[in-house]
Amino acid sequence: MIRTKTRVAAFASALILVGALAACNKKNDTVVTDTTSLGTTTATVALDTSPIRVSDIQVGKGVGTDKKVADQTTSFGVRDTMYVAVITDGAAKDAKLTTKWTYGTQVVKETSQTISPTGGETATEFHVDKKSAWPKGKYKVEVILNGVSAGTKDLEVK
Repeated sequence: MIRTKTRVAAFASALILVGALAACNKKNDTVVTDTTSLGTTTATVALDTSPIRVSDIQVGKGVGTDKKVADQTTSFGVRDTMYVAVITDGAAKDAKLTTKWTYGTQVVKETSQTISPTGGETATEFHVDKKSAWPKGKYKVEVILNGVSAGTKDLEVK
């Protein structure tokens, strides 16, 4: 009787561990097997361990409550705030996202955020504004994930 309770407790602990890993959204096939005197029970759980990656860079004049750009544009007025939503997929602990805004060769602004998504899609918002008018011309925003360029978007102020 004590042996059966110990095995059931061990199986329950293993299931809790699998559940905790699943809550982290890591992708991996994990199999937990209990071989008590009551029979054999096997549980297979798929977990998401895909590393974080930038899946989309959205630019526009504003973001919604979901931190995504609804009306994407690369054309801005001289008084507009320029927004970028960086869409990531996957899981990471303390990933560093950076946006680097440039006008020609001049860096306008560089901003970083540390994120720890647990899997699936995550949106992170950045923006750049100016109290006076933007000079008309070509701009670029580069998105950098953990020190590696993840892509750029060309912008224009008209």
